[in-house]
Amino acid sequence: MLIWLLKWRQTVWVALLVGLVWGSGLMAVPPASGQVRLAAWWVAAEQQSGYGHWQSEWVKRPVVVPLGLAKGWAWVVVSGWLGVTVGVGWQMWWEGGAWWSCGLLTIASHQARTALNRVAAIRRWEAVEWAWQELGETVSVAELNGMVYLARLGSAVQNAEAEPIEPQPEAAVVPPPAPLPVEEMGQSLAALVEGQPIGTNLGLMWFLWMLVSGQLLASRGAIFPALQQLGLAEAESRRVWAAFAEGKWQISDLLAQWQQQVEAEGLWVEHRLGGYRIKAIDLTGFWRPTLKSCPTTHFKGEAGKALPAIVLGLITRVGQVGDQRLPLPSHFIRVDPDNPSEASLVTQLLTQVAATLAEDELVVMDAGFSLKELLAVGLARFLVRLARNATARRNDLPEYQGKGRPPERGDLVRPLSRTYNGKTLAATPADRQERWQIEHKGQPLSLTAEFWDNLVLSEAKPGASSFNIVAIHDPRYQNPLLLATPLSLDGQTLKALYADRWPVEQLPLSAKQMIGAARQFVHADESVQRLPELALLAGAILTYVAAKLPPTPTGFWDRNPKPTPGRLRRVLTGLPFPANLPLPARIRQKASVTDHLPKGILAHRRQKLPD
Repeated sequence: MLIWLLKWRQTVWVALLVGLVWGSGLMAVPPASGQVRLAAWWVAAEQQSGYGHWQSEWVKRPVVVPLGLAKGWAWVVVSGWLGVTVGVGWQMWWEGGAWWSCGLLTIASHQARTALNRVAAIRRWEAVEWAWQELGETVSVAELNGMVYLARLGSAVQNAEAEPIEPQPEAAVVPPPAPLPVEEMGQSLAALVEGQPIGTNLGLMWFLWMLVSGQLLASRGAIFPALQQLGLAEAESRRVWAAFAEGKWQISDLLAQWQQQVEAEGLWVEHRLGGYRIKAIDLTGFWRPTLKSCPTTHFKGEAGKALPAIVLGLITRVGQVGDQRLPLPSHFIRVDPDNPSEASLVTQLLTQVAATLAEDELVVMDAGFSLKELLAVGLARFLVRLARNATARRNDLPEYQGKGRPPERGDLVRPLSRTYNGKTLAATPADRQERWQIEHKGQPLSLTAEFWDNLVLSEAKPGASSFNIVAIHDPRYQNPLLLATPLSLDGQTLKALYADRWPVEQLPLSAKQMIGAARQFVHADESVQRLPELALLAGAILTYVAAKLPPTPTGFWDRNPKPTPGRLRRVLTGLPFPANLPLPARIRQKASVTDHLPKGILAHRRQKLPD
């Protein structure tokens, strides 16, 4: 036998090496992520798919086995690699080693050390599993996550004097307090929905918690899987869905309640520049490319055309909490069902703003709104960005030259020069200029504003609604900022006013990307409008609560965290709704008798449409 091994030693070593490499791949200890994963390992089972594809589609499947079996197999791998190491070393000492023997000895010694590390990891798993068994059901995973958050936040007072604690009877187990973000968010949502009908308010509270905790990110926009991730039973999930889809609530009532709630806390301070409070407006679209009979379309830059989308008009007030600039939404405008076009929605939005605009409020908007539309609805105070090729006319007639037809319109004003058909169209000289300096990176920076006063639309005659155009030149940017307003304000104030419009852009960002409402799978006529509205409201709530709480770092690399909605959403994702939070008496399940009502398919009220 010994002679045979010496004769065929190279083949034996290679076969043993291949077998151990394959066997080592069977065991890869995953990180412990909870009590369920502790007693498990992973088997890398490469399986060819049934469609004839090859290695690119091979997958890994988890297999749950006892820790004892995993530990035994780990010792088998360790013994095998140690045997290879000793055998190859003996062969090299006996008759000198070839190049493949040196390489095999290096690989075998490394694999032996790796296998010993895996044995140590499995032993640590055993210790953690024993600790979980000792804890039993006294501490849940959510409570453990809350303890970790509090420890990271540093809310525990280290140098406080310890007070004697009276022993409590074992029967009176008091649940630990909820973490600060969970408690703060739960109180905000409960106060928001308290005034809604009984039963509906409970469902709305759970639905909003599902949104702000980012459950739609994991379910990729599916509502029922997101509700089940909260731990709701099937009947509870259906009640929450019924409250969302069929409840007697309106988004206008929730927005009014949210404004009162924020103003009552006194943390949000509304901005006032040049004597005016800012009201920013915008349009946003939730893309629904597969929705049948989608009423509206919205332009998508990546596609270069308008795509099916649920479009909403946004009206927000602008303020700040601490150093964080925040929007406070006041209205969400739906499209008119009788005229489902974006142009009709813009007119409806501007009409709503003009009707509710206070004397000390100024509407700020981007270039998506035309100057002609603003003047048509009679908007008194606005600041709008213009396109680079915008033109206007003087509000007075030029002097008659004595020949031809007398002029009916004023001289054409072109604020910025441009090229047309290879010819350069010169800019009209400004009526006046202003200069001021700001500090940028410790150095003074000079800005210039050019004004053209008392203008009308290029197709209008003198006497029509007038406005001013200002071009703000900033050396940090290639193109100037071109604005139009009927107010007589200086260039520095106008630049600051337009910069304060940007918080309105944060609402769609928080609703779509932060909480995962960009993908939607609702199809009823009312639901397709309600889900974007609630998503935008949830984004505003998440942004406000994050701003008034201490910022939570996402990891050791986040050395200077900011109070952003994304960081708060990460904290809320792994935590359930606080069970120990005292809810108002109105927020409860409605005790209605439903035993006499039909259930399931018998309860459907669908009727076949006449031919």
